[in-house]
Amino acid sequence: MYVTADHALCLIDQALSTGRDAGSLRAAIREAFASNAPVEHIATRARTSIHDVLTVVNEMYAGRADH
Repeated sequence: MYVTADHALCLIDQALSTGRDAGSLRAAIREAFASNAPVEHIATRARTSIHDVLTVVNEMYAGRADH
């Protein structure tokens, strides 16, 4: 399924507003990054730092580097 960057950023808002677990927020951050949303926008929406966003993104690729 293709998700636009705007929709992916809204998923971050939903994860925060509904008080979902940290895993849901991390998934929303990864989806936003994969949808080419600017990292600065992702960090702002997730109420976190750019460093933290990049850490989540790096975790996404960490499993692939082993193969």
